[in-house]
Amino acid sequence: MDQARAHGVDSLFDPRAIPVRAVVLVIPALGCLLFLSAAPNGIDWAIALLAVAVTAVGVRRPLATALVTSALLLAGFEFGSTGPLVAKVGAGIALTELAARRDGWQPYLGAVVLAAVYLLHPSGEFAANGYRAVVMAGAPLLLGGVLRAAHRSAVEARRVAVEVARRRDSEVAAARALERTAIARELHDLIAHHVSSTVLRVGVARHALPDAPAPVLQVLDEIHASGRETLADLRRLVSILRDPDMTGEAFLSPADLPVTVRAVAERARALGITVDCAIDERAGEIDAVSALTLLRLTQEGIANIAAHAGTDVIADLRIDADEDEVVFVLRDNGSRRPHGSGWASGHTRQSVSSGAPALPSHGSGMIVAADALPGETDGRGLGLVGLRERVELLGGEFEAAPAHPGWRLSARLPLGARVPA
Repeated sequence: MDQARAHGVDSLFDPRAIPVRAVVLVIPALGCLLFLSAAPNGIDWAIALLAVAVTAVGVRRPLATALVTSALLLAGFEFGSTGPLVAKVGAGIALTELAARRDGWQPYLGAVVLAAVYLLHPSGEFAANGYRAVVMAGAPLLLGGVLRAAHRSAVEARRVAVEVARRRDSEVAAARALERTAIARELHDLIAHHVSSTVLRVGVARHALPDAPAPVLQVLDEIHASGRETLADLRRLVSILRDPDMTGEAFLSPADLPVTVRAVAERARALGITVDCAIDERAGEIDAVSALTLLRLTQEGIANIAAHAGTDVIADLRIDADEDEVVFVLRDNGSRRPHGSGWASGHTRQSVSSGAPALPSHGSGMIVAADALPGETDGRGLGLVGLRERVELLGGEFEAAPAHPGWRLSARLPLGARVPA
């Protein structure tokens, strides 16, 4: 409401509106001279057109315009053959604009001059002449003051709105920075501490059992390497959380995406899952946020296969990219275990697609960590929900559903997408 009012009032004072003002004034003036005036002569036409021209172009110098139109009105009274109606209207408009655009003594000077013009051309008794002068000079002065007050109010409302929006954005940014700092502190003090302790103990166990069977040593080495990678990721996460503008080191460089995805697939082979990768070389040219999302889709998808399909599974992973979007598809051929056997028994998968929220429940098919045991999730797995939120935050589409046989996880991400601040 205030913005619309400000725009309307500003348009009246805009010097660029001179052509529009001229047309609006010329048409009524011609109608007045042709249809309302009794046989106007050349002087009447000249005074009327001059009054219109001065009023139309006088937006830059309102005081001079008011004085000139008052002088033209006086000339119309003295030399015109008909009543100078056009000059009266022009003088009233000029005084209104002067009062709207200027404060202080100038509007009062213009009002006094206009009132003096009416008093110098008496048309009846003194009281009637005085009343006419007061009304013809006072009404434009009052209307202009109202317009000036409305303009100031609108400008002040606009300034306050901008200030409130700026303050709100600043408070939101400060709250987000504080929240990120708190999360970073907890990650560093709690999770990183426990992971560091685990890595240290696994390393001690590896050196304390030099004669252990080769499979055991291999598992210890893999746990130790995975823990070190987790610590590195945690340090990068803490660094990013402490940077409010997110200008620090990214988790993943887009150019490293193909190599990193193939490394995840290679680690899956150690679990007995064969992952055939087909990655478009243009996938290494996408933005960092989309690249990280593709990596998380790969990690969570393979973890889901390990948790619910078990080993001895074949999966196909495809990442195709063009100028507009990147498409991710991970599909497995289903579990080859007899139903009810193994640690994945009793668990089913739950389909989730964009726009359809997934509600976790006990035994649901939420994507869980590859090393999670059945019963430990207890309905708290948020893998599918998290993946869907990541994809939709980038304006993409996500789907996880049975593929008969097996399971299909797919996502479509528009390139150039940006996460809302």
